[in-house]
Amino acid sequence: MQHAQSEKKGETRERIIQAAKDVFAEQGFAGARVDEIASRAGVNKAALYYHIGDKQALYAEVLHDVIGATAARLSMDIAAQTDPEEKLRAYIRSFAAALDANPQMPRIMMREIASDGVNLPQVFFDDIALILQSVAGIIDEGARVGVFVKTVPVLVHTMTVGALIFSKLIGPMVMSHPRIREAVKDMDDDFLDHSNAEIERLVLRAIKQTESPRR
Repeated sequence: MQHAQSEKKGETRERIIQAAKDVFAEQGFAGARVDEIASRAGVNKAALYYHIGDKQALYAEVLHDVIGATAARLSMDIAAQTDPEEKLRAYIRSFAAALDANPQMPRIMMREIASDGVNLPQVFFDDIALILQSVAGIIDEGARVGVFVKTVPVLVHTMTVGALIFSKLIGPMVMSHPRIREAVKDMDDDFLDHSNAEIERLVLRAIKQTESPRR
């Protein structure tokens, strides 16, 4: 009986978080209304407050549900690899998979960028710090063994996430315009379907150590 109640609470909580992702993506933090989130989740507002808390707590939970889970998965994926290049690939793939599984996140992050991140909770920065620590460790290891150049982890992360967000949110919108299609007419029509792999290739190439020219 207790197990069934716990499972039901977990399902209710998941419905609330998923509904909140949609509403925050569509309307931003300021425009989102708890009443609407509760309605989409199929619960009343009292139940939402009981399971998670107020709008600030719900927003923090939405971000942590994606970024915190990504940080945890990334740590495991990196630990399973021994080669710095494969570790970097694991990092890029983990983030790409998170955005594929949570298509609301690019819109949420674009809204935060536009508002200077005024609504970002502390847990967001804690989770990002964990990811940056992993990236820094990968780059340091790669530089020690002569695979990567020594560079700034936050720039590698910005390059990776920025490219992923563009390909998943801005890319389809821009590339559908006839003027853009004419400008890049030699580009494959399905290039966005392969964008994750292409971003992975470009990021690796950007920081990979090259051999010194022979004299």
